[in-house]
Amino acid sequence: MKILDFAIDVERAEQDLYLRLADCSADRSIKSIFQMIAAKEMVLVEKLRGLKCDPLHREQELSRTPKAGGVMRRRKNDFCELLDQNEVRDDLSSYDFILRTEQLVYNLYVNLKDNETDSGAQSLLDLLLNEKRQEIDRISTLYDVARVIQ
Repeated sequence: MKILDFAIDVERAEQDLYLRLADCSADRSIKSIFQMIAAKEMVLVEKLRGLKCDPLHREQELSRTPKAGGVMRRRKNDFCELLDQNEVRDDLSSYDFILRTEQLVYNLYVNLKDNETDSGAQSLLDLLLNEKRQEIDRISTLYDVARVIQ
């Protein structure tokens, strides 16, 4: 499987998750947080699509195709249950849930890189890790501001 295709699929699944959680929430603040983060995921997807135009990156394959996670294969009602299961009841708990989700994806990319033997694939995964780390840092900053405000 091509690395960029896999990463685009993962990031789009994250975006879909956040949009579904926004739909489930009756709280306007929580809804807007999930919608904002979903929009940020789309920015990353567009960056990845742009990389596919670069001949150095578009053909880069993973040596092993990773298995997809179960969170992204839920029925609509299951997404709503995630809010209750993770006690997402306010801004802070929303950001906490998002940060944990983003960290899981970051860890996925780390594991892929650690198991990759091709240096070109490792470089591309480094690029993905850098983008994901920046995303996590931005969300962490929003979380810190929300904590100060509350």
